[in-house]
Amino acid sequence: LTGSVRAVECGIDDDAYSLEPSFFGGEVTGGWLNIRVQRGSDLEQHADGLAIHVRDVNEVKQNRLGLPIPVEADHLALVQMSFYLNEACPSGFPSDHRLPPVVMEAVGGQIRFDSIYAPDLEPGDTLVEAELLNVTFTDRDDPEGRAATLSGTFSFFQQRGAPAQRFP
Repeated sequence: LTGSVRAVECGIDDDAYSLEPSFFGGEVTGGWLNIRVQRGSDLEQHADGLAIHVRDVNEVKQNRLGLPIPVEADHLALVQMSFYLNEACPSGFPSDHRLPPVVMEAVGGQIRFDSIYAPDLEPGDTLVEAELLNVTFTDRDDPEGRAATLSGTFSFFQQRGAPAQRFP
């Protein structure tokens, strides 16, 4: 996942940004699929990554595979995304508590799923494979200082394991 990223308060203005993700996760809740693609496996509040919300995974599996799907900021959109820079731009305790977290909402572009995990339809087909097509992100509070455009692919196999335990 590469593109241009700007977060002025962190000193990031990079036209050749690369997320270089090494952690991929997905969680199905009802007909929704939440995907996390990020650098490292730390908690989201300490990592840089991409969160993707697929509102109706069965619709994508049955009717939209291989087709570009618009990514919109509308809460009823089939696919929504946010891009966060919590490692590159740490905020809150113990870092600088005056800096707000850098989280940008996708406002345009497309995503194409070539495969998606839809356990209600095909529980054994666990491949999640997608391509971002010039997805643009912005921060509503600071659109000039925080913006990004990302393209690229990701692919992983969804594997159900024990629920995460965030605290010992």
